[in-house]
Amino acid sequence: MLNSERRVVRVILTHDVDYPPQGPGLNHILARRNRFSEEIISRVISEGYNPYLGIPDIMSFEEDYGFKSTFFFRYKYDDGTMVKAYEEILRELIKGGWEVSLHINDPSSLEAILMEKKTLEYIINTSVYGSRVHNLNIKIENLPILAKAGFKYDSSITFNKYDVDLKNTGFFNAGGILEFPITIMDAYLFTYMKASEDKVLSYIDKALNIGLNNGFITILWHDCSIKMKGGRVYPKILEFLQSKDFVEVVKMIDAYNMIMEGLI
Repeated sequence: MLNSERRVVRVILTHDVDYPPQGPGLNHILARRNRFSEEIISRVISEGYNPYLGIPDIMSFEEDYGFKSTFFFRYKYDDGTMVKAYEEILRELIKGGWEVSLHINDPSSLEAILMEKKTLEYIINTSVYGSRVHNLNIKIENLPILAKAGFKYDSSITFNKYDVDLKNTGFFNAGGILEFPITIMDAYLFTYMKASEDKVLSYIDKALNIGLNNGFITILWHDCSIKMKGGRVYPKILEFLQSKDFVEVVKMIDAYNMIMEGLI
């Protein structure tokens, strides 16, 4: 456990990129039109606008507050689109100081994981050290396979979907890999926790105060939710984090390095 006397909580901002750049398609969006404003739906119909592509918005919002975060990309998307379709955005993220990690589709075998990892590394021309399994589809006892694949840290575990919980803060060693549990996820806020949009900051505040006991909290905010009702409060979250003098916003690789170097 980290020294709580320092009264600092480090917030790891993360984003899962679940859809290809072109999005999930018109029918998918219209079937979920109640998640968006009518203005956005009008653009979807008239312009073919894709409201699921939120990476540029996230980059702009975070730059406004001087924050950088960790993005998790899938090597292949459900429609067969490969991660290479994101090549230009990936270059912009890395050049700008954001972290690119792997959103693992298939964690069932070392061979499958290595294939996905090497595909992403080839595109970005650098090593990938962090992972998160898509749909969080991995058990704690299976996390060591990620260490065997060369990952240093992961964030695929949550112990409680229904509330902000001390167990979902900090980190733990899982057979050679550091695991950062997900403290707050946008999707869980608006489903299991039944949070209304105007109450999101109260959940963030609760997470920050609980996180002081373990040093870190991890926030997952999907890029596809930035234009959705609820998800669109992300800039307010960043503003709230900046307003707290006991908060330090970090990427996951920064958190890992702090722990390994004994700086916390």
